[in-house]
Amino acid sequence: MPAYTMPGLMTGQNTNDIVKKLVELERRPIKRWETENEYSKAQVQIWGEVKNLTTNLQTKSRALVSFTAPFATKSVSSSEEGVITGEASRAAKSGNRALEITEMASKHQLSGVAIDTDIRIPEGSFTIYSGKSKETVTFPGGGLTELTNSIKNMAGGLAETSIIKIDKDSSILTVTSIKTGKKNELQFSDPNGILKLAGLVGENKAGGEDTKQLLSLDILKSKVWEPTKFKKSETETEKLVQTEEGITIKADTAFSVPIAVTEIKERAFVEIEIIGEAPAVMELGIGFEKEGSVRNKFLPISKTESKYIFPAGDYASDKNLTTIILSNAATTSILIKSVTLVTPPAPGTAEPLKVLQEGKDLKIKIDGVEITRETNDAIADVLEGISFNVHKVTEKPVTLKIHVDHAKGSALIKEWVDAYNELMKFSKEVTSVEKNGKISDKKESDDSKSADISRDFWDNKSKSGILAGENAILRLIASLKTTANSYYPATKENGFRVLTDIGISTGAVGSNWEKIQDGLLQIDQERLIAVLSENPDGVRDLFASDPNNDAKMEEGVGIRLLEILKPYNQYASGIVTSKVKLLEESVAGNNKKIKEHESHLISFEAKLKQRFLYMEQGVGKNKSVGNYLQNNMFRGNGGE
Repeated sequence: MPAYTMPGLMTGQNTNDIVKKLVELERRPIKRWETENEYSKAQVQIWGEVKNLTTNLQTKSRALVSFTAPFATKSVSSSEEGVITGEASRAAKSGNRALEITEMASKHQLSGVAIDTDIRIPEGSFTIYSGKSKETVTFPGGGLTELTNSIKNMAGGLAETSIIKIDKDSSILTVTSIKTGKKNELQFSDPNGILKLAGLVGENKAGGEDTKQLLSLDILKSKVWEPTKFKKSETETEKLVQTEEGITIKADTAFSVPIAVTEIKERAFVEIEIIGEAPAVMELGIGFEKEGSVRNKFLPISKTESKYIFPAGDYASDKNLTTIILSNAATTSILIKSVTLVTPPAPGTAEPLKVLQEGKDLKIKIDGVEITRETNDAIADVLEGISFNVHKVTEKPVTLKIHVDHAKGSALIKEWVDAYNELMKFSKEVTSVEKNGKISDKKESDDSKSADISRDFWDNKSKSGILAGENAILRLIASLKTTANSYYPATKENGFRVLTDIGISTGAVGSNWEKIQDGLLQIDQERLIAVLSENPDGVRDLFASDPNNDAKMEEGVGIRLLEILKPYNQYASGIVTSKVKLLEESVAGNNKKIKEHESHLISFEAKLKQRFLYMEQGVGKNKSVGNYLQNNMFRGNGGE
């Protein structure tokens, strides 16, 4: 203590200043802990950014290795703008096709006759048909507005209605089909005369009868159907047998039996009548001609009384029926009495009074082949892998173009390269080391006003990255570089094995070596577009491939990157999470030390003041004694 107090007392320095100086010297550990906390908090921010950047690269890599990655998307267009638009899948074949639109699909539009605007129509019901659908409208009674509201609420999926006011006393009701196409034309059944009173249809007529055509099956020309499932079909003794009662089909057999070619009308069905016992469900089918080829439809049909009803019109309307497919999965034979094609009458029993526009089908020619469809939109069953919309009739043939759309794939790869470069650049910055930077060994004297334990530390950190020497980040940088420059197995013909094959590199030949060493990726856009146009599947394989054909992506740039990044971003035990947790624990520990030391400083300052008070009091007493002795000695000398 005297080493600090005596100079001040001897020079007359204020005791409070001396105490403050001693307290500041005792406070130095707090500055060290606060500096450590500043460093730890800065590291937490850096690690947070590392997590953001690694997560971003993870997301972009997953997009590349996804089965839906759009490397091979194709677009559809026409040589004449505005004729056709659409999309093509990977299955679509690139190329040009001759296309001609001769007629657009249109809606069925009807108009009534003028009637009294204030007409009151009694309650009742009527039915609206469109294609295979029908809706019965229950009308509570009222005027034209109430009638249109009833149609909207109960048959809005088939027709839309409106009222046109001719003059102050008369109005006309119009009805338009929701769907386009000839088959979707509107038909009406009006037993209560409601639509007739509304001026839309004429007299309601009695419904017609079913048309029945007995089909003659030529069992001598029958062919075995699915022999692997119906195992006895190929046995000669198990063939179909024709008798006066009908046709016997034996157990565990199935056959496709030809008939005279017969047109299948809309809503037509095949009725198969059985004699005797038969299973509750029997697999039956039909063969029909569609667009120059024979198609088959085979499905289980439930028995109704002694008949099986196969809805042929649902699958082959307006097609030619060529064969009947019979099967017997039971353990006993089945006797088929007859096979009949039944065609119900048209559902409409009340004819519209005025037709403004007939429902028309779309008529197109592709490579000279004429095709019809009910709609102009989302036509996906004409060309494999292509869905297109037709917008207008062509005056002359145009070219339908199907080509690879490289824009999406190119954008996806660019986003991935940007994410890679951002992570690489940031990682190198925070781990950089200034080779010429040295920490000064010079120490400020304890009594210097500019003494600061953190200054040399931060001066040095300004010359190097805050995570300089951090092995986890250095390993990440090395792994990223290795992944980007590695070779990968090419699983497809003319595949790509390195990123440079598709125009991604760390620099062109002859580039600055230091920049190449940085490891940042560059894209040769012309090369990338070329390979995406010519071999998009090869590009996708470079990022994710299945060399073992086990339906699991195991190789590729994207797959390896995901494996590298996974340990960094795991929620509970990831590298970043663990580092941040340790830093936060360090900050909490230092805060506790700071709080405890500040409590110590309060006690320390109080003790110093008490000691200096005792010293000052002692000095004062000694001074008084000295003065007293000096005065008495002076007096004694004068008396002599």
